[in-house]
Amino acid sequence: MSFGREVRRRRRALELTLEQLAERSGLSPNYIGSVENERRDPSLSTVRALGEALETPLCELLGGVANLSAAGVEAAHLFESAPPEVQQAVLQLLRAVPRRRR
Repeated sequence: MSFGREVRRRRRALELTLEQLAERSGLSPNYIGSVENERRDPSLSTVRALGEALETPLCELLGGVANLSAAGVEAAHLFESAPPEVQQAVLQLLRAVPRRRR
C-alpha cells in the first residue's frame, strides 16, 4: 500500500476530516489531500508530522502493517491506551480464541 493511501486509511479509521488532520499536523488540508492522492511526495518532516498527528509510528505509515483493517487500527489504538493489566487480559483472551485455517 502506498504512503498516501495509508494516511487516508488511518485518517478515516480515526474518523478525522482533512481539516482536522491538517490542524493536528500543521499542514494544509489541500496539501494532505494531494499526499493522499499521491500527487506529492512528502518530505521526511511532513511524514513525521502526519505520523504524530495520526498517532502512528512512522514504520507503520511506510508499510509496516500492510493489511490491517480500520477496525484493527482502532483496536490497536484502544489497546495501546489501556492499562497494562487490561492489555494482558486482552492478550490472554485473544490467544485462547482458536484460529481459522485459510
